Amino acid sequence: MILCFIRNRTCSLVYPICSAVGNSTVNTTHLGPFLKLVGGTTRASFKSPQTLQILIKTMCRSKALLYTICAVWLLIVQTPNPKAANTGTLIDIILTNMPSNYTSAVFNQDLSDHCLIACTRNGSAVKRPPLITVKRSLKHFNEQAFLIDLALVSWKDIDLIPSVEDAWLFFKNAFLSILNKHAPFKKFRTRNRYSPWFSPDLTALNQHKNILWRSALASNCPRDMQLFREVRNQYTQAVRNAKASFFKQKFASCNSNSKKFWDIVKSMENKNTSSQLPTALRIGNSVTTDKPTIIENFNKHFSTAGHAFHLTTPTAFNSTAPPTATRPSLPHFSFSQIHSADVLKELQNLDPYKSAGLDNLDPFFLKLSAEIIATPITSLFNLSFVSSEIPIDWKAAAVIPLFKGGDTLDPSCYRPISILPCLSKVFESQVNKQITDYFESHRTLSAMQSGFRAGHGCTSATLKVLNDIVTAIDKKHYCAAVFIDLAKAFDSVNHHILIGRLSSLGFSNDCVAWFTNYFSDRVQCVKSEGLLSGPLAVSMGVPQGSILGPTLFSVYINDVALAAGESLIHLYADDTILYTSGPSLDTVLTTLQTSFNAIQLSFRGLQLLLNTSKTKCMLFNRSLPPPARPSSITSLDGSNLEFVDNYKYLGVWLDCKLSFQTHINHLQSKVKSRIGFLFRNKASFTHAAKHTLVKLTILPILDFGDVIYKIASNTLLNKLDAVYHSAIRFVTKAPYTTHHCDLYALVGWPSRHHRRQTHWLQVIYKTLLGKVPPYLRSLVTIAAPTCSTRSSRYISLVTPKANSSFGRLSFQFSAANDWNELQKSLKLETLISLTSFKHQLSEQLTDLCTCT
Repeated sequence: MILCFIRNRTCSLVYPICSAVGNSTVNTTHLGPFLKLVGGTTRASFKSPQTLQILIKTMCRSKALLYTICAVWLLIVQTPNPKAANTGTLIDIILTNMPSNYTSAVFNQDLSDHCLIACTRNGSAVKRPPLITVKRSLKHFNEQAFLIDLALVSWKDIDLIPSVEDAWLFFKNAFLSILNKHAPFKKFRTRNRYSPWFSPDLTALNQHKNILWRSALASNCPRDMQLFREVRNQYTQAVRNAKASFFKQKFASCNSNSKKFWDIVKSMENKNTSSQLPTALRIGNSVTTDKPTIIENFNKHFSTAGHAFHLTTPTAFNSTAPPTATRPSLPHFSFSQIHSADVLKELQNLDPYKSAGLDNLDPFFLKLSAEIIATPITSLFNLSFVSSEIPIDWKAAAVIPLFKGGDTLDPSCYRPISILPCLSKVFESQVNKQITDYFESHRTLSAMQSGFRAGHGCTSATLKVLNDIVTAIDKKHYCAAVFIDLAKAFDSVNHHILIGRLSSLGFSNDCVAWFTNYFSDRVQCVKSEGLLSGPLAVSMGVPQGSILGPTLFSVYINDVALAAGESLIHLYADDTILYTSGPSLDTVLTTLQTSFNAIQLSFRGLQLLLNTSKTKCMLFNRSLPPPARPSSITSLDGSNLEFVDNYKYLGVWLDCKLSFQTHINHLQSKVKSRIGFLFRNKASFTHAAKHTLVKLTILPILDFGDVIYKIASNTLLNKLDAVYHSAIRFVTKAPYTTHHCDLYALVGWPSRHHRRQTHWLQVIYKTLLGKVPPYLRSLVTIAAPTCSTRSSRYISLVTPKANSSFGRLSFQFSAANDWNELQKSLKLETLISLTSFKHQLSEQLTDLCTCT
């Protein structure tokens, strides 16, 4: 520790000025006799901060670590001027508890009436700590010997064990004993993890460059400075060549190994992995840097995140009965026996690079031995159905804190991602398939729920909402919406309420008992950087990262849509939009307020907490006169919701004019950032790597939601064409003056307009095939021929009426209009497969240049 003090002779107080290590203010009562005087001077005053900066820059060229007293000038202006009359002399001192490690100095200069004091710390540079990882060693792993040992185990004995817990322990111990024999855990030290391409020759050249720099400064000779510049440029070019050569060899050795390819790309970005802990975390009013303390507090925060409703809501609302839908009696649902062929398929489809759970069963080895262990695992799954019990190990989750933005010190800015045992996820996948088939066959889930359902998605949900809004604006109606945000929705699921929901949906007593056991005795630990926190019980919520979690959450909030009343609603998991329209703005806002109140009561019945700070309102309007001051939409606790002009809904930025200007600007900025990274490292990529990177990192960004924002003006869409052309130039090395039509020919890709049109027509055809949600299928109607003509044999759609050019941008109008236009050349009489349609579409659409 090193401290600086200023003391006024006329004052008995001692002012701490700065600390080279730790906080700027230190309590001197705890230092006691350990402080020794190192150096000092008798005057302290700087005329300007600029003068101090010049001195600091000059002295910091020293190799030793220099601590300069940079707070002197800031405090001295509040103390008596040493030149003034009737004032005492200020005395400056530097204190440290390790005087042998420091050397003091006093600098005499003419820039100030005060001598500058400083000290240097003696010692070498601190080395970076080595990265130690613990993983299974495959150095002596023999796949054939491993499989032979597994085959010798009497796996049929599992059928004789009546307890699912004992059966699981038998399988786990037998498998791990063989696995530990062939692939034991070992510690690995990663070397040169920051710049593996930095060779000893580069280190020597860098040292030579630094020597020349010091010589040039000392001699102040132009010739020495020129020699330094030449060596500096030589060093810079050598670093670039070494880096490019290293990564090109890495990419060339990838072949078809996608994981290795993306690992190389991530290493070039030199970013911290998502599994790394923050360097510090705020706990109450203090900040800790101790990593064991950090993971323990993360675990405590995540395990209690679902209790926010009980902490903020009055007790009277906690006992409110959740709303339930009145539906006809459903047939009972019971689990059916799982077949070994299905389990074998699941095991063979495992991602071998995923992390293992707390049971240490890596998916790589489970996939490798799938044909041997599929049958005993199937017996284990079916035994769980019979006994309505799940092994305790499958209820333990290793949680990784994933930073989602904001203050890195705030634990609320981290999302818990659960890593469950691999076999539990295989089991959950089979359970999820059975219950989703039951829900879809009996149409149990709300038609307005698009989250985690086959054939549904963000695009289909946004198309439905936009069609309703555009249609309302076309009728010259006001349209207002509330974008509802829930606080810790997945973590706040009440298990008792959810079990009741499943029972009301026709689940048998055995199924209810199984799910009751599934939620009981669940624990979690935070695991990161080789550290593991202690286990804590989890009494609420569905595990984020599980297979069953999203489906169960959809069941939990399924009946919320019934409370919308006269307004429209759409749900995508916990993302909810409530909207309504009408000729009178006051009526629209009154209706919206009534529906919003009912929705809030429904959420309170489910013990879900509304996040009022993130719940926003928007008034959509293009031609009607804007209101001077619209009426406020309020929550049940009296908070006024904020009216915004832009909101990100399901990955697409919506604005009140539906111009998509904000969305396209965000897309452009995001793509530019990624292309900038690619261009800065272009020398490190092979041609094949360039092609793959643009195809898999740039094009998906531009393609997502393109059937939604295609209604934007050509001026805005041209911005995306510009970044698209930049991406192609990165692949082809074409100069900036190359015409975009030539760029398309060089890389073999169509224009952005052609890609958008292709995606749009495919959505229309999926609608005709019934491969989209019912709420989109109901917007198109196949026209019935009124007379027998040649063209009446072709499939056509009924074109609805639109009052304005903006109304013709709605899904129901543009889908019918564009399909009928396509049929003039396609001439389909019957529906064909989607694959055949894509082939015919590629032949019909021509990417002709319309440039002038």
